[in-house]
Amino acid sequence: MASTSTASTSSMTVVAAPTPALALTTSRTASASEQPQRTYDVVDEFFGYRFATSATQESRHDRTQSVVYTDAEALPPYVEEDSSLPAYTPYAEPVTLAMFLFKFGFLFPPFWIFGAFILMSPLREPPTTSGEGSPVWMPEKTEAERQEIIAQMRKVELKWAKRCLFALCIFLIIVALAIIAGWALFVRKH
Repeated sequence: MASTSTASTSSMTVVAAPTPALALTTSRTASASEQPQRTYDVVDEFFGYRFATSATQESRHDRTQSVVYTDAEALPPYVEEDSSLPAYTPYAEPVTLAMFLFKFGFLFPPFWIFGAFILMSPLREPPTTSGEGSPVWMPEKTEAERQEIIAQMRKVELKWAKRCLFALCIFLIIVALAIIAGWALFVRKH
């Protein structure tokens, strides 16, 4: 394993440095003249990466295996869109005040009261014309498109306002039951 050489000169002994036990010198090709010899560490070889080389194609993780599929194992081909299948379109619900009031009502329940009041208030379009007669709110849309957006926003706002009302009712029922239970326990003790 470790080679030592001793030379004796008068009263002094000289010991040569041992060669590393973990280093191996190998060549990847048949002729050593084409490629310089590299030193490999056994630990690096065990973990699959060789720090002595910079070529990543020599890693055993980079090896590719050719996969041959038979007709029975092959994946089905992609087909053009079929009109008989249902088409899914992305639908982004507009963000409304009632939605925020519902969500933040879990932190501060009186927000649900304000959200429920939206059921009674009409949704009005912002001022559509400025002093020169051009629309200020969504000037790139036509009048019909703006009315469609208002109708969609009102539908979504009513949905969230109803959720606020239902959450408020459930909250008030829970509070009433807690008060009744507390009163019943208080009367029973006295």
